[in-house]
Amino acid sequence: MEILETKTDIGLVRDKNEDAVLAIRHPRNKNFKLLIAADGMGGKKHGEIASNYIVNALNRWFCNKDVRTLIDTEKTEELLRKYIKSLNTNLIKKYGEDNLGTTLTLALINKKNTLILNIGDSRLYIYKNRRLIQITEDDSDVWDYYKYGGVKKDHLRYFANNSIITACIGICPELCKITSTVIENDYDIILLLTDGVTDNITDSKIKRLITWTSKERLLGKIINEAVNVDQKLHVPLYLKRKYTANYVIPFCGRDNASGAIYIKEV
Repeated sequence: MEILETKTDIGLVRDKNEDAVLAIRHPRNKNFKLLIAADGMGGKKHGEIASNYIVNALNRWFCNKDVRTLIDTEKTEELLRKYIKSLNTNLIKKYGEDNLGTTLTLALINKKNTLILNIGDSRLYIYKNRRLIQITEDDSDVWDYYKYGGVKKDHLRYFANNSIITACIGICPELCKITSTVIENDYDIILLLTDGVTDNITDSKIKRLITWTSKERLLGKIINEAVNVDQKLHVPLYLKRKYTANYVIPFCGRDNASGAIYIKEV
């Protein structure tokens, strides 16, 4: 039996949930699946409008598409890019520039492979051969610290500017920068998470949860850890010596926490 599900939690601080997540099978062919995580921008007004608009529109797009089109990954990517750009334009026309926005992380699974699109700092992981692998890169102010600056990825969470993203939907045309990749369907699990999860839980903790938690409870356990469990995080000494910066320590439940998951077999 496979698992395809979503979980979301408002957290312990926010007064509304600006995340939107989706995990569905195509109504005419269950081998085609769509998973989405969208994190409405809390620094702008009505992030929940942007995230829900994008998720609902892509839901309709997917369900109405002929599977003969979706089996062509290259064509599907082209169509999705064009459609997402049009959604970005629609939001700006209706609400104006710099008023509301959202991240978007998307996985479209067909019979041959998985197409992944990303805008922003929500993340997509796969679990394969007992390894947890992040497929997307964060479109964030601090990602280059990890790529080029000698900072460990799990330590990006401590920079105060970690929440500043460099790509999103709904703010302006220039920031709707879509990255994409195609992977083989040889993973055991595909997992999409908003930063309300990944800012609190390290990759090593996620891997341990995958290893020791029943698959039926896995996503709920991950979300619960982000919201309700003190991870005992601390700023490493090497970081303070290397960078003169403002640091913060993420605390459980400080943000909405959401995810979507596909597990092939239980």
